[in-house]
Amino acid sequence: MSWDLIRVVAILFVMAGHLTGLASTLPGIEPYPVQVVVPFGTITLLVLSGYFVGPTRRRGAAGRWFRARLARLLPAYLVAVLAVYTITRAVVVPFNGWQHRDGVLGFLFGDPVRPAGPVADAPPAWHVPDLEDLLTHALLLHEWMPGTFIDGSYWTLPLQVTAFAAAAVLWRWKLHRVVGATTVLWVVLAASAGSVVLDMILPQLPTASGLYRAYLFAAGAAIWLWQQRRIPTIHLVFLLATAVVIQAFRSGGPAVAVVVCFTVMLVGMCLAARGRDWDFPVLRWLRRPVGWLAGISYCLYLVHQQLGYVLTRALVEAGVTPWWLRLAVVVAAAVVAAWLLTVLVERPAHRALTRPRAAGGAREDAARTVPVGGAP
Repeated sequence: MSWDLIRVVAILFVMAGHLTGLASTLPGIEPYPVQVVVPFGTITLLVLSGYFVGPTRRRGAAGRWFRARLARLLPAYLVAVLAVYTITRAVVVPFNGWQHRDGVLGFLFGDPVRPAGPVADAPPAWHVPDLEDLLTHALLLHEWMPGTFIDGSYWTLPLQVTAFAAAAVLWRWKLHRVVGATTVLWVVLAASAGSVVLDMILPQLPTASGLYRAYLFAAGAAIWLWQQRRIPTIHLVFLLATAVVIQAFRSGGPAVAVVVCFTVMLVGMCLAARGRDWDFPVLRWLRRPVGWLAGISYCLYLVHQQLGYVLTRALVEAGVTPWWLRLAVVVAAAVVAAWLLTVLVERPAHRALTRPRAAGGAREDAARTVPVGGAP
């Protein structure tokens, strides 16, 4: 089994759910005759992020490891946030029949104003992001402020940063050696399961802090510990089964399909952890294209949703009626945008920010994390 294949399957199901399912809930976009809405892709990517904490932390201090993870995540994310914000303000306002305030600053940061006439009586259908949306997303505070919105996929970024920070603290203080790694995992699972009670007392805290989804990172870490033969197979089964049960209570419709697919992906990760990469002959000819898609999967996660919705609506207004043609154009545009963001921003920024400061300095571990988006 291949880690790249797992990552690509997950991101393709994320895109399919957003572009064929959620897109049709927006005004001006007709429902697709074929909809693939089985939302297990993002949670799979979060498990992958939890797993790859292990392989990437073997060298260097905890602080340097954490900075390397931020160097992988944040530059591409910040560029994507600014791009989605600017394009959305330019295109969505006309969708709503609104007008911007005059001037460049008004276009970028001002509140749209409604024209006089019948259009003024129609409620806004598409959210028009403002300066508050931009700042909260740039500062990774948008999960603490649920009224802000730029892209529906960006809820995973604060979670990953929080999880990586927690892993760095755990590593720095060597808490896993004091109480045991498996004890830490069970505590995380229990706290995540019990976070629904905390939500009744302090609403928004479990989701914004990442506690609500922490069981996914614990599942990934458990697979890595099992791969290193630091926990027995039966213990891994109980840990992963607990994560699946928690997910069963967290899933919306179709809950059964989500749980089944999530379980299959967990089994696939276990096979990838202890098996040989691309061990199945039928998969070998897919190695290069799957590896290429896996390499841009993080940026694909960042650019496909909101920009895909905007492009779909623009194609509808341009008279592109065949649904399959619209979908093909949107997917192709997302892949091209993700490739450009990867080669122009993500990889150069990571190299620049993690370059050793001196010839004798410690080298950064070359292994990739898996930011969501799933999150390479």
